Amino acid sequence: MMAPLLEEEENYVRLALLLKGVAPRAVRSYFDREFPPTYLPSTLNTNYNTLDDLKLKRVLNQAQWNLLFPTNGVPDSIYTSDVTGELNSNIFDVIGVPDFITFDVIDVINYNSFDVIGVPVSTTFDVTLMICLIRNLTSVTQPINGFDRLPPSVETTPGADLARIKWYRNILAHHDSNKMATADFNTAWSNISNAVSRLGGQPMNQECQELKVKILDQSNQEIMLEIKQSQEKIKELRQTVDILGTEHSEVTENLRKLQVSHIAYRLNTRKSQNY
Repeated sequence: MMAPLLEEEENYVRLALLLKGVAPRAVRSYFDREFPPTYLPSTLNTNYNTLDDLKLKRVLNQAQWNLLFPTNGVPDSIYTSDVTGELNSNIFDVIGVPDFITFDVIDVINYNSFDVIGVPVSTTFDVTLMICLIRNLTSVTQPINGFDRLPPSVETTPGADLARIKWYRNILAHHDSNKMATADFNTAWSNISNAVSRLGGQPMNQECQELKVKILDQSNQEIMLEIKQSQEKIKELRQTVDILGTEHSEVTENLRKLQVSHIAYRLNTRKSQNY
């Protein structure tokens, strides 16, 4: 049985649960009001040039771009209703299974192709991406000190609340210890929970209040243990993330090309059978 958490350790865990569990849903609630899900694909297409410029400036990375435009690489001429049935079929029924392909790779490639070739949905966007889109594609008022600094408590606009959540998430991500002084915790909690309430509404305000006082059970305490064990791993991952990001982009692009070839093959086969 794990030893009870120290108060400063509990503070850290509670803030992590607030920022990782509740705050993203509040941001998404506001995001979906600014970008109604039904019109999200067309809105992104309309603003393609703006987004492409952000990508060139490296404000958006390749992984985020793939979430915004998951149909990239599929010619519009073949992206029709005939294609949808092919996307979820087993690609290896056509091309066969290469000797070097493992079952893990097969599962990844056959896992709902619409995760790679489909339509953008906000549920796949993280807080960073949603705030980036809100900043650049809406008329949201920029905070007095910008989106990258903590706004003063008297500033309660949606833009300021988004900046608060963004700022505290960055603080938590770069926090060197798994503890937080109670005074700092109370200040952070007040700032974040108020922002969450304004962005997400009264139900989320109630959720914040309950989370602050609830007894942390065994599963919550295990979070603390995982945090302790992962501190060094996180440091190592930060050193290799650029390399991994490049490799991931190359694998994703190869997968897209493979899927496009598969679609074209199946459609051509179907056409030849009709003659």
